[in-house]
Amino acid sequence: MPNLLRYREFAVDHYSGIPCTLHLRHARQSLNLGKSKGAKAGGSMNRYRRVAAFRMVILLVVIVCFSSCAGKENASSVEEGGDRHGRNVFYAERFSITRLDDGSTLIQVKVPKGERIGIEYTYLLVPDDKAVPEYSGDARVIRTPLKSVTCETGFQVTLIGMLDSFDAIKGVSGKRRVGHDRVHRMIDKGELAVTGFMRGLNMETLLKLDPDLSFVNVTSVSTDIFEEMIAYGLKPGFFCASLEKHPLGALEWIKFVGAFFEKDSLAAAIFEEKEQAYLDVLKTVRDIDRKPSVIAGYSRKGAWSTMGSSRWFVAMLDHAGGDYLFKGQKLDRGHILSHEVAMDAGMQADFWVNTHFRVTDLDGLLQEDERYGLFQCFRNRTVYNNNNYRFDNGRNRFWDEGMTEPHLLLEDLISIFHPDLLPDHTLKYYRHLQKSVPVSEKTQ
Repeated sequence: MPNLLRYREFAVDHYSGIPCTLHLRHARQSLNLGKSKGAKAGGSMNRYRRVAAFRMVILLVVIVCFSSCAGKENASSVEEGGDRHGRNVFYAERFSITRLDDGSTLIQVKVPKGERIGIEYTYLLVPDDKAVPEYSGDARVIRTPLKSVTCETGFQVTLIGMLDSFDAIKGVSGKRRVGHDRVHRMIDKGELAVTGFMRGLNMETLLKLDPDLSFVNVTSVSTDIFEEMIAYGLKPGFFCASLEKHPLGALEWIKFVGAFFEKDSLAAAIFEEKEQAYLDVLKTVRDIDRKPSVIAGYSRKGAWSTMGSSRWFVAMLDHAGGDYLFKGQKLDRGHILSHEVAMDAGMQADFWVNTHFRVTDLDGLLQEDERYGLFQCFRNRTVYNNNNYRFDNGRNRFWDEGMTEPHLLLEDLISIFHPDLLPDHTLKYYRHLQKSVPVSEKTQ
């Protein structure tokens, strides 16, 4: 266990982005909710209720403030091998979980505002057999365990399946963002509704389904679709895993999902097993003396798209012993890079990963853009794509399942950048792009 704890020092909680004084101001203002306009009768009873409500609010505020202010102290105790049960989220920065004495659970999600961390959205999870607290503040009350949900991404579907709760899924965004064979078959049979995605979300379908929660994928791109869902009376489950900075932070969202299904223990056990595996693989590269340069993405509409190179993936490239040449670059809309900057980097990069999702060989890569033939990594045949492991229907498993096996993704990348460290490794998620015709013929 100490080897787990030692790597968690950087995962300090910053879960309360709202100053404690602001929480207290909302608490005082909320007392007016119990007053009837102009009513003076029953004043003593109203005062009693307001005092009880205020005490409940203060309890919630203290919990939130403590999770924020005590973060560094907790990180220190974890680093020294202290009581890990004092904290239940170690890598993820976008959500927190707090167990309350009355059996309910407080979850806060940091929904982004553009590329920055924005406001918090709070859920109060109350088991079906428990009474809803008299005062729940601005928290969205969710009865647990969930019995019906909708999903937007294959990763969400995978996590729910890992928690033995697949039958709760009543709708998905469609086949484009969910590759699972089972899901595709159920869509074809009319057993799963198609709800659409982001701005294409079908509100009418969602209202007919009336799910307990609709898991929505949150990105750094601003949208008003979430406010629209709330206005319709729907309950969005804000899912920000792709915005996490650490691969294990993305996977740790299984705990977020697990809380809604009352599968906390199972979620924690799955996570700890994957975490240990990842940290064991990480030891492989601790003594490397050189980091080869690497680029990711592809040319698209006159620019360079790094779509698919989330922050957690960029961190994984570093963990695998690679030097990501786009690190620190200003990206438009979160993933668009200047074409000139990208092409210059391509001329000198030792490796290229995550290129056009359909490409399976170097010939196909040149068909996308002949200028790729000028890249050093193209000429040296050190181009790898993350589309090797597929569902039976041909869809890529990387984004649906790869994030649940970060240790295997890391092994793939280490074997690519430092093949001598894992000489017997067989690539699972990545394929080595080979030439189908002589490269010289394609670049003349």
